[in-house]
Amino acid sequence: MTRFLTSLIEQAERPLAKVCGLTGQRDVELAAAAGADLLGLVSYPKSPRHLSDLQVVALGHIIEKLAARSVLVIVDADRAGVDRLVHEARLDAVQLCGMEEPGDWRNTSYGLLRRIGVDEHGDAELAAWKGIADAFVLDHPSSAGGSGRTVDPEHAAEFAREAPCFLAGGLDGDAGVFHHAPSIGLYRGFDASSRLEIEPGTKDPDRVKSFIDAAHRYSKGNAPSQDHD
Repeated sequence: MTRFLTSLIEQAERPLAKVCGLTGQRDVELAAAAGADLLGLVSYPKSPRHLSDLQVVALGHIIEKLAARSVLVIVDADRAGVDRLVHEARLDAVQLCGMEEPGDWRNTSYGLLRRIGVDEHGDAELAAWKGIADAFVLDHPSSAGGSGRTVDPEHAAEFAREAPCFLAGGLDGDAGVFHHAPSIGLYRGFDASSRLEIEPGTKDPDRVKSFIDAAHRYSKGNAPSQDHD
């Protein structure tokens, strides 16, 4: 059976917008209202956007009521623990960002994203996870995510030619997205977090809307229009 995330990516007429690092009901609601396709909740104690399991459950239920789609973003995850939390929080997908082993994550009932650092090690990691992950999130290799640092556009484009990929790292609207033109048409989605914030864990409504509008501006597989400065 095809998981919802693969179907969502394949059927979308334009790239998806994923807003990550949401920490409260206000930000969840504003991201959903602005048209975000995926809402990311972080479970990683080293992150300023970390949520406890109870917080993930509470926000997961809110996202479900909004008829939006949720993604648990987690580092060095345990399959059994993730399965339990996904069920309790009614989550739609999981993004793995740590040292997880591909073989432990076959046949999940939920969508699966795999974060890949865009460097010389990324090719082997992408190959190991192909056929297991629905898609990959290409990010700067300096951390597990949320650094706000941009990736090398040419190297990222090579990955995007091999598998369905979301582009992350320093995206905040047109300025961040256009940094990767003309390869921008290769990506199935865009992912932003820290560049959309007033302060760590608190989103700026205008930045969120600007990012989502920029991500949705392009037709999948096509280069962007150049009439936006």
